[in-house]
Amino acid sequence: MSWLPPPSLESFDRYVMNDILIHLIHLSDMKFVGRRDWNYHPSQTVKYAILSHRWLDEGEPTYEEMKNDTAAGPRYEKLKKFCEKAKEYEVEFVWSDTCCIDKSSSTELDDSIRSMFRWYRNSTICIVHLAQSDKIKFLNKHWMPLTDDRNDKSRESIDIPGILQRATGIPHEDLHEFYPNVYHRVDERMTWAARRTTTRVKDVAYSLMGIFDVSMQIAYGEGGERAFSRLMEAITRAGDPSVFNWKSPAASHHTSRAIPQSPQSFLGHPNLGVAYYT
Repeated sequence: MSWLPPPSLESFDRYVMNDILIHLIHLSDMKFVGRRDWNYHPSQTVKYAILSHRWLDEGEPTYEEMKNDTAAGPRYEKLKKFCEKAKEYEVEFVWSDTCCIDKSSSTELDDSIRSMFRWYRNSTICIVHLAQSDKIKFLNKHWMPLTDDRNDKSRESIDIPGILQRATGIPHEDLHEFYPNVYHRVDERMTWAARRTTTRVKDVAYSLMGIFDVSMQIAYGEGGERAFSRLMEAITRAGDPSVFNWKSPAASHHTSRAIPQSPQSFLGHPNLGVAYYT
């Protein structure tokens, strides 16, 4: 690879440990490249494609199968199609949450969940199979593009953002250019999550760390309500008053009745989206 050295080895090492994903798939040979495998100094950030998709009920390729080169059959097809599409965007690496996380390592799983929002945001292209990235391409179930545009996130694209706004309740401006923070519009952003379902109930809380720019330790086994309570405690410390714009029910296990049970608690509050300051 013909990349020039960056300003210093120290800055490159810092970039690797903080911004490069733990495992990426190298498209040339479909092998993993880990953080400790980077032995050259890129003069620019690593370009990778990332997959946004709904997991199959069963049969997604696993980390172990990819590592041992045993992934095969119909369940491998989605990953292969994703890789084929990624090559069209002139990237060398791809990442998928199904097989690029060693879920047997609690440390790696914790790091991955905390970093997920940033990884999607920093991707060269997010390929959505029916994120937050400068470019998004939507494909149907047959891996055919839904539009002729190269970037479905551009303002010149046909009204896919409008379709997403109506389906998710997320305003067009946030779909186009979103800034994670915990200092305002907490209540409104909670309603976006209220319509979402996850296979594991605690993932509702973990998946919101990115858009609120907070971090908390991952504790699988604690249950969805306790995970959401810890998320709310982290958000409340920032001081946005809209965090209290919820109706019911309150978390049943918490000592304070000021903590809601879930994002659904924010639906229908009369002050929803009202900005006020003290």
